[in-house]
Amino acid sequence: MYDFEPEKVRQFLESHNVRRAAIQLPPGLRRNLREIIRTFKEAEVEAVVLSDSCYGACDLADVKAKRLGCDALIHYGHADMGLRTVLPTLFVEARMKIDPRGAIELALPELEGKRWGVATTVQHIEHLPRIMKFLADNGIESVIGNPGPRARYPGQVLGCDWGCVRSIAGEIDGILYVGTGRFHPLGMVLATGKEVVAANPISGSYERVRGFEDFIKKRAAVVGRASSYEDFYVVSSVKPGQRRLGLARKVVRELRQNGLNAELLVADEITPETVEDFPEGGVVSVACPRIPIDDVERFKRPVLTPFEARVMMGKAELEPYELDEIEEGDA
Repeated sequence: MYDFEPEKVRQFLESHNVRRAAIQLPPGLRRNLREIIRTFKEAEVEAVVLSDSCYGACDLADVKAKRLGCDALIHYGHADMGLRTVLPTLFVEARMKIDPRGAIELALPELEGKRWGVATTVQHIEHLPRIMKFLADNGIESVIGNPGPRARYPGQVLGCDWGCVRSIAGEIDGILYVGTGRFHPLGMVLATGKEVVAANPISGSYERVRGFEDFIKKRAAVVGRASSYEDFYVVSSVKPGQRRLGLARKVVRELRQNGLNAELLVADEITPETVEDFPEGGVVSVACPRIPIDDVERFKRPVLTPFEARVMMGKAELEPYELDEIEEGDA
């Protein structure tokens, strides 16, 4: 199902004279470990498999790999976003071999209008040219936006970078998303205000993304709960691509200026356990933008994005909703 590029990995190991390599895998690829590790065994390279979090290219474990005596880090499942590393690092994007056109064909009746944007994750990037041709053969003109500041490819979206769809929002009737899950298509709706149809190549199905109103209601409820607190914890991560200490300090300062008590917490991974042992209080996460949204049910305390904290303080309105995106100035 995935292309793990064994020859590319083999050449990298040889060119860097690697004797011990750290392997970093997101949870969705860990079931493929035996196939992945075969390349290292054939190259007679000791493999150290890291089982900690791996949320994206923002979550590199190069420092940890160096401490373990590794000569290099092989990071699977994500595209390089240009972060500096202390070890030679190879990104194996693990692109999917499944042709998405079957799911897209089913979705064609939903693509109303003549011009649609197309966006996807790195796993399906190489299919974009044939997707565009398939749409053209069916009378639909397609547009692919330039990559945002953290993405590597045109048409690629990240949970912290919606630049490619925002850049074309004014010239399209809707967005065709190729991939799995609801976070990315919902993010596109919020970022552009456009209709989004999600075609899932794995299940061979599609969905017209709805639920924008429900999302706003849920986030309004979280903001409402947070407003009952006087104490807040602004939590930043030490992960190289999520380390937004500058933004964290700014949020702490604004909360204090608004008459609230605020303290800065720093952790590797932001989980309920990160904050549960501290006195009761609300939380503002300035780490991965997905934490307050995807993990909302895991936390007993209300967890806000920086934008939602401003809404709580009366400095912004919840609509139009602003997605939390990581920018260079956040550090």
